[in-house]
Amino acid sequence: MGLPVADTLRAAGLSPKLFDELPVMLDAENYFRFWDAMEAYSGNKDVPLALANALDVEVFSPPLYAAVCSHNLRQATHRVAKFKALTGPITIDVDDGASRLKLTWNWPPHLQPPYPLLMSEVLFWVFLARKCTRMAINPLEISTPVLPQSTPAYLDYIGAPIRRDEAVSITFANRDAEHPFISGNDAIWSAFEPALKDQLSELQNSASVSERVRVALHRAIPADQASAEHVASALSMTARTLQRRLQQEGTSFKALVNSTRSELAKTYLRNTELPLSEISFLLGYADPSSFNRAFREWTRTTPERYRRTNEP
Repeated sequence: MGLPVADTLRAAGLSPKLFDELPVMLDAENYFRFWDAMEAYSGNKDVPLALANALDVEVFSPPLYAAVCSHNLRQATHRVAKFKALTGPITIDVDDGASRLKLTWNWPPHLQPPYPLLMSEVLFWVFLARKCTRMAINPLEISTPVLPQSTPAYLDYIGAPIRRDEAVSITFANRDAEHPFISGNDAIWSAFEPALKDQLSELQNSASVSERVRVALHRAIPADQASAEHVASALSMTARTLQRRLQQEGTSFKALVNSTRSELAKTYLRNTELPLSEISFLLGYADPSSFNRAFREWTRTTPERYRRTNEP
């Protein structure tokens, strides 16, 4: 992208020789700070657009090859969503409808990925659809919480409207999701899929059951699916096994639900202007008074007072 490598790394508090030995592993905080530094040193360049124009399918990375070896965009989205955890704390939900294919990005509430990273994630799929089909495919629309400053340049690249929304998403028409990839290759995919599965299994097994339940609850609670049966199914175990494993780790499913609700509530109150009635609904409470009582038990204060004292 033509950015000064050493200066960008120093600005992120990282070693200017970070890339001397690959692969590079960073925790989320340092990784996000690196993206902030790229934006700071980009001058008049727009990092997501610069990155989209610099992408190359010849550069090997597991998620890129998982996509490139697919037979179409629909298959690519499901493959990448499955192995996305290998690249960091951002996940992709795939809504595979009859007339459209929609991808929505999610991350733990206590993390806030930089905007350039999120927009780069979205633009990757525009690049991929065009590169692998050799067709001028445009998405139906893109949504982001913040509209880019150079909106005309993005509209020119994307060829579709950008809608302001809390969700980060991209939507393709069904016909475009079905266009065959000229790069589809089952032989190459079958050669390295087992290694990806092993890495994913190792990653999942390295986390405690409690940690995995917390991650699942961050998505299950707003969807009103925070039952032990649903979460256990998402973690490929029975509800009885889940309860036993949590007991061995000194906690319970109910305790994790309460602590996750508390964490989500604080995040909504600090970072959004949602009314208390909507927050209580997102947390699975039948009415705001039930949420109010629970919040007082967690924090010894009211949601209104917490919001006032934690305003940005």
